Amino acid sequence: MNLVLERIDDSASAAQKKSAAQETMLTPCVSRVHLSAVLRSKQDEAARERIRRLFHSPLGVYVSQASRDHDDLRLVFDVAMEDLDFTVRTLHQVLPEAVIENVRPRIFTHRREH
Repeated sequence: MNLVLERIDDSASAAQKKSAAQETMLTPCVSRVHLSAVLRSKQDEAARERIRRLFHSPLGVYVSQASRDHDDLRLVFDVAMEDLDFTVRTLHQVLPEAVIENVRPRIFTHRREH
């Protein structure tokens, strides 16, 4: 009886492994993403202090773009996939009022297939 159960478990395990392997092949490998966030605040000394705090935090190295649109400060972070969780947590610690707009794969246009 145990032998039959083990064979059933083994075949189920093999089917799960095959399914996981197929998913991996169909899912494109994304090494880096762009995380876009917006911070709504007036252009005053407090806003300048928030920006200073951001650039002096561990998150500052990930900022690839920062622009002002009236009272909105728009930020784009260039992040490795494995650092995404850290980036989101740190962003909410450093700038709790920031709103994440989207996360999208970074496209490397300068790379060519050989």
